[in-house]
Amino acid sequence: MGTREEPERAQRIRDAQIRARDPGASKIKGYDWDKHAKRAQQIKKNNQKPLLVELVNLLPTRWKGALVRVALGLIALIAAQIFLQGDWKILGLLPLIIFGVVGFVVGKSTQDEPQR
Repeated sequence: MGTREEPERAQRIRDAQIRARDPGASKIKGYDWDKHAKRAQQIKKNNQKPLLVELVNLLPTRWKGALVRVALGLIALIAAQIFLQGDWKILGLLPLIIFGVVGFVVGKSTQDEPQR
């Protein structure tokens, strides 16, 4: 075989593979597959959540509470770093720790108890 015949042979093989994978005509007469595909895509898009939200939803309630309070404590930490001077900046960690502990306690108290 020559090099000129190789691309033609490869094209014939690709065409045969595509024809072999073709499912043919739909078994359901008059069904609008394009409408079905668009609807399925819309449902998938509506059910999709950001990854961070899914990860937070996996946490137990007590850890969710702690996570939210620590995020609020970070605001106090940043404010303390801006407004406090010198060695007093270490006090910025105090709200972060307090908020985290309070969040954990509140989350644990609101957590549903398992059925016994």
